[in-house]
Amino acid sequence: MSPQKLYLIQSECPQSLDGIDIKATHKAVFWAHTAQFHIVGESHAVSVPALPFYEIFSCQPARAEQTPSTTVKAIQLTLNAELNIVHTLADNCRTVRTTVRVEPLEAFPSAESFTVAHKFAKNAYTAITLISQREYRTYHTYPEHNLTVVSCHRMVSSADTESPQTIEPSTQWLAIETR
Repeated sequence: MSPQKLYLIQSECPQSLDGIDIKATHKAVFWAHTAQFHIVGESHAVSVPALPFYEIFSCQPARAEQTPSTTVKAIQLTLNAELNIVHTLADNCRTVRTTVRVEPLEAFPSAESFTVAHKFAKNAYTAITLISQREYRTYHTYPEHNLTVVSCHRMVSSADTESPQTIEPSTQWLAIETR
């Protein structure tokens, strides 16, 4: 499939992964709670039931009727496209600030050591890097479009005063030694 749009779905209700091909899963602590980061056949999924926070980033639109607390945004697969959203959690004390950017294919950091990654085909990857217990970054390459989609997700409390801009121009790549 050669998608032209990607859909970011964030919700306090679990999103069904039934029928989705899960390629890899990584359990970690996120905002002091157990989280699962999945690479799926359509992109990635994150679940942190204790918050509750669920996310699917997919080339398929939402599969089911969404609750009012669900954020669904689409991003076009065109170079330099950018999406900034803030999803407020059910407790109204925390938000997930997400920035999605579309970069050239060569923006994919080949020397990076990812937390979890899957290679689908030549130059076709989905990878997730846990930056901290409050931030993760995802990379999705689309060689058929010569593009890399980068998303940065940061959990913040209402007491945080940081800027909502979470990804700066490509100078912010994480430098990690290769294995």
